[in-house]
Amino acid sequence: MKLKRLTKMYTSVRKFYKPAASFLLLLVLIAGFLVAKENYRNADFGNGFHAKAAEAMKHLDQLNNSFIPCSKVCNSNPVFMKSLVFPEVMRFHQLKDDVETESLRTLYVQFGKEYADFSVGLFQMKPSFAEQMEIKAKTLLPAAVYHELQLGYNTTDTETIRRERIERLQDTDWQLIYLTAFVAICNKLFQTKKFDNELHQLQWYATVYNAGFDRSEAYMEKKIQQEALYLQQNMPHKKFRYAALAGWLYQTHSNIYIR
Repeated sequence: MKLKRLTKMYTSVRKFYKPAASFLLLLVLIAGFLVAKENYRNADFGNGFHAKAAEAMKHLDQLNNSFIPCSKVCNSNPVFMKSLVFPEVMRFHQLKDDVETESLRTLYVQFGKEYADFSVGLFQMKPSFAEQMEIKAKTLLPAAVYHELQLGYNTTDTETIRRERIERLQDTDWQLIYLTAFVAICNKLFQTKKFDNELHQLQWYATVYNAGFDRSEAYMEKKIQQEALYLQQNMPHKKFRYAALAGWLYQTHSNIYIR
């Protein structure tokens, strides 16, 4: 209720005071979000893990008719793609983003990702992630693939693009398109890297999805070794680990050889 009152106050404040009100609202929202995020990070996934996993898979399976054509565009397979976002779908059940999205979208549209960059939708994608996929897809992917993804905009107005980007992210079909772009971009960037097996590749992509493209190879390998250890120790009974959760789903839903 307090967040709703703050949001209402923000929308009615005079134009002269909007920057100050924006910062005040942003600080309140971020503080609440960080507390919830910290509680989530410390949660024990062993308690009710399989029920949460089953619910997440239910949501993903409902999108099978969309995953199949998307997997063909990025030369992947549906299970691989589902595994990449599986931890986010579980997270979506923990952190409801409706209030956060509606409260922060105005800040993002007006001032950009530096003022408001927040997780949206089933796959918990941030505006900065979507923007990054739009840029990388245009510069790295074949023209035919980029055209099929249709990530461009029919305007050059910054605020209009931001508004349309948020609207895209609130649509699951568009999140699938951004996920398809992500996998295709990873395939291009890491085409010369020799992965030990499909699980290694999946965990590499999952780490990039979670931590970003700017991590060093040493960081990536160390992180993946840690995630593999959680898998070996029956990871679902440990605390949240992104690539380990992705690997758990891929192992249990794919007939793959794990060295």
